[in-house]
Amino acid sequence: MVQQVSSLEKVIVLKLSEVLHREVNLDFNADLRNEGLDSIKTIEMIVNIEVEFDIQIEDQDLLVENFSTIAKISDLLAKKYGVQK
Repeated sequence: MVQQVSSLEKVIVLKLSEVLHREVNLDFNADLRNEGLDSIKTIEMIVNIEVEFDIQIEDQDLLVENFSTIAKISDLLAKKYGVQK
């Protein structure tokens, strides 16, 4: 089965690749912490996403579980912040 990739998910993968300093080609439900995304890199990625989409992620959304997979990040940005998939 081929996984459909939205433009939002492409941007998330790009930002993730930037903070991990390597190409990322993951299952969108893979736990990013197992791929080397620690707390510092997560914050760096969040800042990059905020700049990219000109949004401010609210403090109550800055939870590890919201940023643990590409799918969860995509859902949060689309549902709560109106970022187009």
